[in-house]
Amino acid sequence: MTVSTTAFASGVRELEFVRSVDRRLLHRRALSEVFLTDTAAVDGQRFLAGAQLPSSHAYFTDHIGHTAVDPVLLLECARQAETYGAHRHLGVDEDTKFVLQSWSMSLPGLFIAHTGDPAELVMEVTTDRPADATTPARSVTYGIRFLIAGQDVGEVRMAVGYLSSATYSFIRTKRRGSPPVSSDDVPAAPATVAARDVGRSAPVNALLIDPVQDGDGITAGIRTANDNPSMFDHAQDHLPGMVLTEAARQAALLAGQRLLGRPAAETALTGFDLDFARFAELDAPTTVGAFPTDGQSFRVVFRQHDEEIASGTVHTAAVPASHRRPR
Repeated sequence: MTVSTTAFASGVRELEFVRSVDRRLLHRRALSEVFLTDTAAVDGQRFLAGAQLPSSHAYFTDHIGHTAVDPVLLLECARQAETYGAHRHLGVDEDTKFVLQSWSMSLPGLFIAHTGDPAELVMEVTTDRPADATTPARSVTYGIRFLIAGQDVGEVRMAVGYLSSATYSFIRTKRRGSPPVSSDDVPAAPATVAARDVGRSAPVNALLIDPVQDGDGITAGIRTANDNPSMFDHAQDHLPGMVLTEAARQAALLAGQRLLGRPAAETALTGFDLDFARFAELDAPTTVGAFPTDGQSFRVVFRQHDEEIASGTVHTAAVPASHRRPR
């Protein structure tokens, strides 16, 4: 199947949804974790990307209580569009490490879009890279707009830096004082929070350990979920941004349920704004705190060794009745 791109730009070929792109250009090992199907360049600063949203997935569709599209699935599709687009359209070498600096999401149309089964997602990607650039990108800010069945769902913005593998290894080792630990060498520890308390049915999709009330919020440890093939599709030397974002969501859902009386199963993530100052190392405990700022939003803080390594805001909303599953 193809989707017309004339709504975005004239003269751009139609996107295809008949096969997945090369998983190696997404930094993925399992084909089951590849959702991107195609990209098409618009000009030197823009490209379009297509993805098929899975109708069933062990991680991305494991939500009790509602049927809305998973915002973190949309985020993963945006990450795949950025990663593939950097290699295909921005001249970034395959032997490159991607360093997430910040990202934000706003999904005002989350409960409006009619998804179909499976749903086809179109992303309009705009970069701040000069249109006449001739050298490989080293740092790029992306704006990614989501459309499902022609309906505007929302957008993501992300800032990403690019380093050669050798430079990345040198910087990581120098800053740590030793080579970083691989997730393959970290024993998997289960979450201690009940999966249903963070809106999940499968325990392997829960991340929080020993949550406690912390002033007016909730603070919990984050497990290294290397037993989860979506969160750790391959070995990592830190907790990835996708995992930290999922931890922020779960902390907000748990805080909303325990402190505000809002059932996690009836609450959905609708946006966030997160900045990553340092890597979340695997050989030190990482905590996430979620502190209500109003009935819907939470300030989130990640810490290691009592130092803040990332922070931001998470926004949630009650799931409308039209998207709730019978309990």
